[in-house]
Amino acid sequence: MSPRVSIVIVAFRSGPALARCLDSLEWQDEELEVIAVDNGAVDDEISRAAARSRVRVVSPGGNAGFAAGCNAGARVARGDVLLFLNPDTVVGDGAVRELADTVDDPTVGIAMPRLRLLDDPGTLNSSGNVVHVAGFGWAGGHGERVNGTGPVGDVPYATGAALAIRARVFAELGGFTDELFLYHEDLELGWRARLSGLRVVVNPRADVFHDYEFSRNRLKRYYLERNRLVFVLSAYSGRTLALLAPVLIGAEVAMAALAAREGWLREKTAGWRWLARNARWLARHRTETQAMRRVSDRALAAHLTPKLDPAMIEAPAVVAPLNRLVSGYWSLARRAL
Repeated sequence: MSPRVSIVIVAFRSGPALARCLDSLEWQDEELEVIAVDNGAVDDEISRAAARSRVRVVSPGGNAGFAAGCNAGARVARGDVLLFLNPDTVVGDGAVRELADTVDDPTVGIAMPRLRLLDDPGTLNSSGNVVHVAGFGWAGGHGERVNGTGPVGDVPYATGAALAIRARVFAELGGFTDELFLYHEDLELGWRARLSGLRVVVNPRADVFHDYEFSRNRLKRYYLERNRLVFVLSAYSGRTLALLAPVLIGAEVAMAALAAREGWLREKTAGWRWLARNARWLARHRTETQAMRRVSDRALAAHLTPKLDPAMIEAPAVVAPLNRLVSGYWSLARRAL
């Protein structure tokens, strides 16, 4: 009999965290299989995982990136529901069943759990991720206290750290985008779900604990900025792009200035060069994404915020007046959608 849920974990130098994650799955009250994707081991964590009865190992032959690794796991999965997990997560009791039940609703495309900090379980890591009009994405509710459970609720997009989706829907949406490698692949998938008329939700009755550490380095900034532009240029309609042009251009100028000041301008410009070299791919990707559209721009606009306020970083003082300026502009621009 095929399992109801296939859990896909992309492991890259995961160390003991992978075993901790797998241990938490032993107590789930659901028929499941676990697929560990070996993107690169730091010691014997993969061989130890393979020795477990419900774990299969998929080896792409190197670090294929998070997006491609997830897709590789999904291709061999037998479950009706896919649950993608980061190896540094610990799954709370009953969370797998809750998430599987949530995506059984045909109106729901993607569901995430309430993501709590592993080292401070009373504090949220994410209650649903946020999308800025310029394509920036971050964990909403980060640092807030956990209060009760509450009903299933819509969110702009679900975090890739713990994301459930029906296997059929995942295939119909095209899976994650391999070319992104890592970062914003969850944002893209969530937006395609919304373009298709499906909901993206958080189920607070499902708890997953995340050993989260926010960090910034040049490689991360490169992928975040490059992939943000891939998202904006492929996911937004022509009308939305035209209306947001002043904001998008302003964001590019601001990010280039920030990169120059902080010493990662080379990575920022490398992202622009990648987009130029891959212009044909980007055009095809945009065409494929826009072909999924079943929802109006006005409806999609409700899931975008004009305020840049990620709680995991301290924003410079200039952000407050810019937020007021962009908010005023967006309130007018939305009327033209």
